[in-house]
Amino acid sequence: METSQIGEVFQVATNKALTETGGGHSQKGVDFQRAWALSRMFETVDEGATDFLFLFEAIQDVAVLDSPTDPKSIRIYQVKKKDRKEWEWSELTELHNPAKPKARPKDPSKIGTSTIGKLYSSVIAFKNLKSSGSFVSNAGTNLPLSNGANAATSVSCDLSQLRSDHLTLLEEGLKTLHDSGQTVPNPALISIEKVSLPPDDPATHLNGLAVSFLSKRSAKHAGQAKALVDALLAQIGPLGSKTDSCSSFKELCQQRGYARSDFIAALGALETVPDMQALLDAWLTRLTQEGGIDFMLATATRVAGGRIFTRNLIGGEDPAVAALISDCDRWIDANPPGSDLSPYFQKARAHLEPLHRSFRSPELIAHFMLRAIKKCVDLI
Repeated sequence: METSQIGEVFQVATNKALTETGGGHSQKGVDFQRAWALSRMFETVDEGATDFLFLFEAIQDVAVLDSPTDPKSIRIYQVKKKDRKEWEWSELTELHNPAKPKARPKDPSKIGTSTIGKLYSSVIAFKNLKSSGSFVSNAGTNLPLSNGANAATSVSCDLSQLRSDHLTLLEEGLKTLHDSGQTVPNPALISIEKVSLPPDDPATHLNGLAVSFLSKRSAKHAGQAKALVDALLAQIGPLGSKTDSCSSFKELCQQRGYARSDFIAALGALETVPDMQALLDAWLTRLTQEGGIDFMLATATRVAGGRIFTRNLIGGEDPAVAALISDCDRWIDANPPGSDLSPYFQKARAHLEPLHRSFRSPELIAHFMLRAIKKCVDLI
């Protein structure tokens, strides 16, 4: 049975006046938004949240409920990247700057079309859920605070901390968003958050978060951090692009939602992915037993393999490595292995080393063996 809280979420999500996000995003902006949402998921699970539901482009840019079945709270986000300079007061509120005496006063109701105004309107639309909002960006916000500091140098602050002249003007604007007779405006409901997520390369930041996350929860899977990030981004990427109207909260979740259960299922899928580092170790042990490699070179190859996994965590590819991998794959496709590993390995090494003299033997061997292992895994 649908609760009043769930009914309210669906009601707000289908109110076009409240869900409008204030303009389209460039592809880089969309990528930034999705990357931030995924980083927030990692943080939320790390913080011990027992449940959550992320809704994309349903209520502002992103909305996060504490439960998909019995929500008690919702936090609504506007997530914007900025390539140059800081955000200014007028950009966020559509109000004049009270610090400039010659600035022509604007109608306080203009705030309704602004980023802060739309965010605040969505927040106060909820009566049955505890609601709040955040404006999130990689850039700082040039807003003076009551303590003499500036929001641009703060990681996070709420709008009740603004300097008195800005706070008074903001409250006048926010009043126009309330129905007559409602409670006084509450700027503390909206916070400003500056995040260290580079819009030009969010993937590297995400991969680092995933490594840290997996190292704490399942260290043997830390080498699969990049694969996990890629899989999660592929899952949440389409959620905000769906424009079909929804007839129920269940349909809204199916089209635009991502719950903790989905996140945990993606983590569980890692258990089915072979541990390439363990397989490399097994191959090197077998090769040593067959006399195809001495103990010292086997040890150096294990170290080289570890470095390859570390580089793969953050993505990117050296052209020289790409050429080596291509030659490894061609050789493997043309030379089926026999029952013993040593002759197969020696033949491959004799072919590859003259072609790639810039690689030391341990690294070349590690690359070849990992490609051969991958070929075996792909046959499963």
